[in-house]
Amino acid sequence: MKKASLSVLFFSLVSVIVCRAQDAGSPQLSASQSTNPVGVASTLAGGVVDVRNSWALFRDQTLDSLVDLGLASNPDIRVAVSRVEEARIRVRVAQSFLSPSIRSSLVFSTQSLSSYRPVQVPTTVDILPRVQYNIFQVLPIDASYEVDLFRRIRGNVRTSELQRLVTESDVQITQLAVSSEIARIYYLIRANDNEQAVIRRNLNLRDSTLSIIQARFRAGLTNEIDARRAETDIVNVQVQLQGLERNRTELVNGLAVLCGQNPATFAIAALPVNLIVPDLPFNTITIDQLRRRPDLVQAEQLAQSANLQIQINRTALYPRLNMVGSAGTLTGHIGTLGFGASLTYLFGVNASVPLYEGKRNRQNITLAQQQAQTAQATIQQRVLTAQREAETALDNLQLVQQQIITQTLGLQSARQTETLNRGLYTQGLTTFLEVLDAQRTVLDSERQLVLLQSQRATYTVALYKALGGSL
Repeated sequence: MKKASLSVLFFSLVSVIVCRAQDAGSPQLSASQSTNPVGVASTLAGGVVDVRNSWALFRDQTLDSLVDLGLASNPDIRVAVSRVEEARIRVRVAQSFLSPSIRSSLVFSTQSLSSYRPVQVPTTVDILPRVQYNIFQVLPIDASYEVDLFRRIRGNVRTSELQRLVTESDVQITQLAVSSEIARIYYLIRANDNEQAVIRRNLNLRDSTLSIIQARFRAGLTNEIDARRAETDIVNVQVQLQGLERNRTELVNGLAVLCGQNPATFAIAALPVNLIVPDLPFNTITIDQLRRRPDLVQAEQLAQSANLQIQINRTALYPRLNMVGSAGTLTGHIGTLGFGASLTYLFGVNASVPLYEGKRNRQNITLAQQQAQTAQATIQQRVLTAQREAETALDNLQLVQQQIITQTLGLQSARQTETLNRGLYTQGLTTFLEVLDAQRTVLDSERQLVLLQSQRATYTVALYKALGGSL
């Protein structure tokens, strides 16, 4: 009894001493570093942005509510969040290998040896006495522990933590993509509302023109052709309005899916408003302004993980040390289980040294180094993509603003021309074709201005997304 207790106590003390020695020899993580174990993205301008609050800059309560709804209910975001939870569990699984493994079991077995069993030493008799073997083993404790001399296990833990950070960045990427698409479709819906308002206003104008033509026709001042032309033009404009209504339905249904809602019950009230978007104060885009993009943060996290994997693969070239031990009771008669003489124990150390494995370990190191180079190339690729997206959105935004100024001047001229033609037609000094052409020009100019304002909104959203949802 005394020897067994001393053995178990000795094994426990050795395990505790080794654990403490490894803790003392390995870097400790502070509270802020625990989510960033190897300093990942420490140079990325303070990390990624909280997407939930980033769209407040647009000062649109409806847009804010839609973004909040999408971030809470979008299925793609839910999948990404679930993967974060999976990564956190994997971290805990990896950490479990730093602790000893202790198992217990209960064994009862009996064996009857044949009377004709083979024997190693020949005998003169053919029939041997039958032998019955009984084994009773109660509460045996088997323990094993791998001494992490070369930090292989701790490297795997750090890799799991990095993978968790990667999945968190993936959530940020998905949130930014979903919220940006919600904003883009929302502004398309508002542009559609404005375009419908333009057409309805022009329909009212055409109705008044038709009334004038019909009055002149009844007075014999014009022919029936002008009246029919006016009626046909009104019908054509009504068809355009119906097409816009159909397009709006498609946009609202798409927005419902992004927000994780049933399109059959989802609706957005029509609200013709001026598309006011924030003026982003940029003439050029620098790389420092792009560092908060979650995809760039993720790329650096993947590069850190790839570099760490090189160190982990190198540990395969070094010895592995395992401590094993067991203790319990073992007897062939159940009545002697409680006797001190039935106690048994085992303690040992197992050292495994790789001698030759077909250069597999060396090739794994080479593979990890190549993967690290790929990760670095991926960073450069994502940086170039980010610069292209930001510059394209900025250039388009600057150009469309100039187009809006020019189109506004053209619309003013078209309205003045239409007013003059209406007055001349009322006085009988011009034909209805001139009035009809002027009205079509006004409608086309107004719709073009609404389109340009919509493009300015979508380009602003694109630039905001390209900057990672922040200024």
